[in-house]
Formats: sequence, structure tokens, C-alpha cells
Amino acid sequence: MSKRNIGNEVIEGMQEAIKYMRGKKTRAITHKIAIPENIDVKSIRAKLHLSRPVFASRFGFSPRTIQHWEQGSRRPQGAARILLLLLQREPETIEKILNYKNSRAAKYPIMNK
Repeated sequence: MSKRNIGNEVIEGMQEAIKYMRGKKTRAITHKIAIPENIDVKSIRAKLHLSRPVFASRFGFSPRTIQHWEQGSRRPQGAARILLLLLQREPETIEKILNYKNSRAAKYPIMNK
């Protein structure tokens, strides 16, 4: 049995990725995740029993942005859509991840300095 050369494997993987990005056929396996265009922000917030200001503060949005989304004058884009989808599907997990008491900074006080 020959010894693996991890360096060569990384280089081959990068070369494969470059070919893929240039549109060439490769052995690369891709996974596409469908994120819905329309996310009902108001129902997500209601399910969590949070006011607009509290919801906005807890998840890093402005209350005005939440208002626009709920009224339909704007739609969430990019990472905001992903976070909202996760809040819709797995709110307990997201709350646990964002909970300061369980955060890395709380476990490692040096990071707070």
C-alpha cells in the first residue's frame, strides 16, 4: 500500500475546481440548495413571539428593515434570506448558536478583551 500524498491531493482538487469554474466538465459533485424567493418574515417573528424591535435586535436586523419585509415593500436578500429560512425551520438551533451564554466568547473570556 502506497502512502497518500495529501499535498498532491489538494493540488489536484484545486485544479479540478479551476476547471469547474471555467465551465469544463469535471468529476466535481455540486449541491444546490433552493432558498425560497418569498419568506414570510411576519409569521417567523410571530412563531417566535417577538416584537419587531426584539426580533431585529436579536438577529442583527434593523426594525425598519423588518417592517419593510413584513409590509412587502422589500424582500430579504442574500445571507438575510438564509438566516430567516433557518429561523423558520430550526429556530431553537439558531437561538442556541446565538445565545451568548453558550458562545465561544463566553467560554473563552480572553476573546472579550
